[in-house]
Amino acid sequence: MSGPTDRRPLVMVLGDDIDDLDHSVLFPALRARGVEVTRVHPRDLVTYMDGPDTTFAVGGQTIRPDLVVGWVLDDLLLQGMAQLDVLARAGIVIINDAITLFRAQNNYINSSLLSDGGVLRYPVISGEDPQALRDWASEHGYPVVVKPVRGFGGRGLRRLLNDRELEDLLGDLRQDDEQYYVVPWVENPGRDIRVYTVAHHPVFAMYRYAPPGSWVTNILAGGEKAMCPLNDRLADLAERASRAAGTLLGGVDLAENLETGDLVVYEVNSCPSSEPAALEAVADFLVSVVEQGLDAAVASWRPARVHDHFNPDRSLFHRTPRERLHRS
Repeated sequence: MSGPTDRRPLVMVLGDDIDDLDHSVLFPALRARGVEVTRVHPRDLVTYMDGPDTTFAVGGQTIRPDLVVGWVLDDLLLQGMAQLDVLARAGIVIINDAITLFRAQNNYINSSLLSDGGVLRYPVISGEDPQALRDWASEHGYPVVVKPVRGFGGRGLRRLLNDRELEDLLGDLRQDDEQYYVVPWVENPGRDIRVYTVAHHPVFAMYRYAPPGSWVTNILAGGEKAMCPLNDRLADLAERASRAAGTLLGGVDLAENLETGDLVVYEVNSCPSSEPAALEAVADFLVSVVEQGLDAAVASWRPARVHDHFNPDRSLFHRTPRERLHRS
């Protein structure tokens, strides 16, 4: 384990192995740039508080990273958030801190941030009152899309086509004691767009196509991907969404609305599974933060490359059996 006596700066990723594939690209890229990196599972981090001093250890060895990247989600979110808050109080620089992760991983708050940033371009309803949802659906019409307030990877998505399916949903919510989060269906070309942002700058984008017989585009749900060149309209909207959500490392999900010709922001992700083309920019930015400090790096860093032209290079993407390129 790298520690405070090492000459090389240390970046610590607080998270688990859910993004091993990304880390297999990011970690060597950081080491090639002269920065050491380690991943620490929240359950393995030990914190010592002795009067005014707070120290940390992993596996019996003291660890004092120069920078911590918060990459906790789902079951690890609350524990990781608490640790990120304590690490920050100990004077350690944090990227995607506790409050950023909490906000971005809650669709209810995510939509509010986008609304405040002027980039929420469709109505949202969230709550527990069944009649309010019935009235809203009657006003806006079907189909509508139901999302879990918390979750990722396309889990829990439902498309409702009529009042009967809405009543089925309300029954399920009562049984599970959960609130609803519902948005109108956006008529799209069977795909959405993921834009990767680093320090709020869009660096790479890809189309995500729903598999045959499905409308869910998430890669973890079987979707396929293809490069999407960044144009000015796409980049501008993604940057504004990222700034609204506060994600220094993020993924903005957008849809092409066929009925209006507009782009619609679905959500901003704080822990997006990334592609090699984006991870190179992530490595550059993290090194800049280590060398300059967070505020200076955010103010001055610009991506060395923005993928704004089509490039058929297969190495832009991970290549695994479960992550398939779309034949477009």
